[in-house]
Amino acid sequence: MRRHLEVAFKADRTGLMVRWLLIPMWAILGYGSIPIVILAVGIGLYAVLGILTQRKLKDFDSYLNGSQAHAGNLRLFDLLTACCAAIIDSRGFSNVWLLAVPSLLFDGLSTRNAKRVAFLTIMGVGIIAYGAIMAENLRHAFIPALSLGISGVTGIALAKFQTKERFLEDRDRRLTTLMNTASSLASSGDLRGLIVSTLKSAVQDLGATAGIVSLTSDEDPGLLITEAAYCVHGDFHFPVVIGIGDGVSGYVAQEGQPIALTANGTGFVDVDGIGIEVKSAVSVPLINRNFSGVGMAQTDSVMGAITIVNSEFSNALEAEELDVLQSLASLMANAIHNARMEEKQRATFIRTMESLATALEARDEYTRGHSQRVCDLSVMLGSKLGLMQDALEELRIGTVLHDIGKIGVPDSILNKPSRLDEEEYKVMCTHPVIGYEICKPLMLSEGVLMIIRNHHEKLDGSGYPDGLKGGELPLSLRIVCVADAFDAMSSRRPYRGVMDMAHVVGELSKGAGTQFDSVVVEALKGLLYAGSLDELYAAYWNTSAHTKFIHEEDSGSANRQKRDEAA
Repeated sequence: MRRHLEVAFKADRTGLMVRWLLIPMWAILGYGSIPIVILAVGIGLYAVLGILTQRKLKDFDSYLNGSQAHAGNLRLFDLLTACCAAIIDSRGFSNVWLLAVPSLLFDGLSTRNAKRVAFLTIMGVGIIAYGAIMAENLRHAFIPALSLGISGVTGIALAKFQTKERFLEDRDRRLTTLMNTASSLASSGDLRGLIVSTLKSAVQDLGATAGIVSLTSDEDPGLLITEAAYCVHGDFHFPVVIGIGDGVSGYVAQEGQPIALTANGTGFVDVDGIGIEVKSAVSVPLINRNFSGVGMAQTDSVMGAITIVNSEFSNALEAEELDVLQSLASLMANAIHNARMEEKQRATFIRTMESLATALEARDEYTRGHSQRVCDLSVMLGSKLGLMQDALEELRIGTVLHDIGKIGVPDSILNKPSRLDEEEYKVMCTHPVIGYEICKPLMLSEGVLMIIRNHHEKLDGSGYPDGLKGGELPLSLRIVCVADAFDAMSSRRPYRGVMDMAHVVGELSKGAGTQFDSVVVEALKGLLYAGSLDELYAAYWNTSAHTKFIHEEDSGSANRQKRDEAA
């Protein structure tokens, strides 16, 4: 609707400029047939009303606030003035009636209301006819009446043409919006980004002010969580959580039916506590329709609600606009349902793979629990080093699955009580790639797949299978490499017992900068000295020996600090 008013605003502004050009015509056409005093007063009133109306239409915001009515009233005044002035000279019918023609044409362009143009035309012709009848001069009234009639028909044609053009433009724009939205929802994996872009398109296409999309919560079915919010004016306050049945969005989600709200007069309506003045609002449920099969009942599930508010207009959406909003809501609901189902399937796959990894480790009592310990240690290191939640989740999944490829390694190699020979070592080195190929079809993130494939890489490029080095190893992968090596040295193996903690720390320090990331190594030492790993390795560490090691390290650190201070 806003777009249509912008077109009308431009037409009214153009009409006002043309109106100033008609003032000299008033003087020329009226001179000699209209008394000079009446002509002067008429031109003066004509100009004053033009100035007042132009001030009312100084900008589009004023036009939105009701000034469009002033332009229409001014055209009515011009029509009446021109026709009444024409019949003053009822014998000759002054050509001042010509000034009524622009009023009829611009009214058709601005209002697109054929009935209104027809009414103005009948009014103008009626005044001319009345003057002719009163003066008994029907012959001279024929040309003015016919000309006004032709102008009125032209104005009606313009109004209908504008209406048809508006309808075709709107239909084309809405179909384009729906097609683009459907295409984006079908091809992109960024669901939240698509929800935001779809909401933005809906608000802009409908000429609204703001909107929110609230989705049902997986954790609490009685709540709606606001997933996206958009306002054409920038930031605004919106509810984060809405109870099902509460407010506009909650009521729509509960009932599964759209509702429209309109403010009375100059008042406003409260919509879910949105922090802008709302004159009208429409809320539509996000309903996903599930077709179980031929002959089976259709089941509908409400995924949430999309609520559009307007701070400029107090009238609800037109029928076609509401249909578009409902179509967008249906597409969005279907995409949300598919994304949630895909996420559940993915979570099921991951849990299955985690169970498989656990079962795989049970083949060897020496490596039992290795993946989970590496997972716990990696997440602790990631948190200490400031990784975001998404990166920590990638760490969790990747480390639990990082040795899944050992399913392709024979038991004779996995459980060999002595060190592996060269050929056996080559077979063992294939497990990262095997694990990568197993997990690749699960649509895991690139970060998770990289952890599975490259957790035996080294900073100097001497690792396997891809020989990555330096900046090619992201922080999450560097964390896993350190955590994996630390756990291997801190737990029993078929060919050796648990390494002495001083030796473990020495190996990590020796490899820092070449095999391991120095920052990650220091972070692990910090966790170790703080006792954060005691519970994790309680089954492997000699408590008294470990305590002695920590005490010695603390004493050494204190002595080093004193020497530094003395220096």
